[in-house]
Amino acid sequence: MKIDSALHYATSVQSKTVKSKSSRNGSRATTTTVLGDNVELTGTSSRMSELEAQLADLPTTDAGKVEVIRQAIADGTFKVDEEAVADALVQETVEQLRHKQNR
Repeated sequence: MKIDSALHYATSVQSKTVKSKSSRNGSRATTTTVLGDNVELTGTSSRMSELEAQLADLPTTDAGKVEVIRQAIADGTFKVDEEAVADALVQETVEQLRHKQNR
């Protein structure tokens, strides 16, 4: 499973000019109001960023398992579980079709 580390922290501020209706004497007043959105990062958010960095440093393969399989292939004792392979292919196809339907 790949964890997307594209978390970006941003704040945005919008300004809006509000014009009041003409007063009795014909003058117009203009008021500028600044509306802002505040973003407050919690400790959980900071911790998630730290964990993502740690996960990026972890190896993606189990070297011991790879060596066992490599040796079994070299010895001619490696057996493929056809049912497990077929089930995994079917499951992956179903997930891909669901993903396409959700677009």
